[in-house]
Amino acid sequence: MIKKIAVVLFLLISTTLIAQNSEENNSSKNSMKKKKLSEKNLVVFVSNENLQVVGMGFGIALSGVKQGANVTVVVGANALKYLLREGKQNVYFAKQKTPRELAKNIIKEGGSIQLCSANTEEMNLDEDDFIDGVKLVISTEIFAKVFEKNSQVISF
Repeated sequence: MIKKIAVVLFLLISTTLIAQNSEENNSSKNSMKKKKLSEKNLVVFVSNENLQVVGMGFGIALSGVKQGANVTVVVGANALKYLLREGKQNVYFAKQKTPRELAKNIIKEGGSIQLCSANTEEMNLDEDDFIDGVKLVISTEIFAKVFEKNSQVISF
């Protein structure tokens, strides 16, 4: 009987140690992955007014931020409407959030959202018309972001 109890205890302790080791390895791998991505810059251009296209762009940007990449979303043209403080928006089906909610999450997670100032001027909008945390930028700032070291660019 004592041998059976000893075997059961041994198995329980071994299983627990293996599980803890596995969790530590996964945590370490995730940390290393985030560190590698923290050296990467992702610039996502969004100018389309289609909800699904904007949602995909914002969704990819949010995923990048959550994985540790330095993400900048540059929004211009008709996509600006998705960043207005007010106004009804439909939900992007894949993330079950509106583009405005996705954008707020990008900012909350440490990403940045830049608005093309030429487009905002053309539409008679200023920074106060948009959600908190967005920044109006000129083309030279956008250009500099695109050509930063380790930058990848995606356009929607």
